[in-house]
Amino acid sequence: MKVVMFKRPKPKKFNFKTRYWNPEEEERQRIKNRAERQKEDYNFDAKEFKEELKYRWNLHRESQTSFNKTYTSVNRLLLFSLIAAVIIGIMMYMNS
Repeated sequence: MKVVMFKRPKPKKFNFKTRYWNPEEEERQRIKNRAERQKEDYNFDAKEFKEELKYRWNLHRESQTSFNKTYTSVNRLLLFSLIAAVIIGIMMYMNS
């Protein structure tokens, strides 16, 4: 069993963007659905609600993931450095 101090970065995953996706049309449809929901004669659709929640949660998740990944490795390095400094300090104190 290998003991690894630092995690090695994994290869980047393939990020396939759809070819015929029109973000303006999707945003227009989302605005139209939101306006329709505000009317009194709107019938609740669970599928639309699920898609809206998924869209909003993904917006938040995308903005936070790169920040967390960057600082996780920095935190590990700082923790390792702190532990090493404490061990060296104890060894120097014991020798004197």
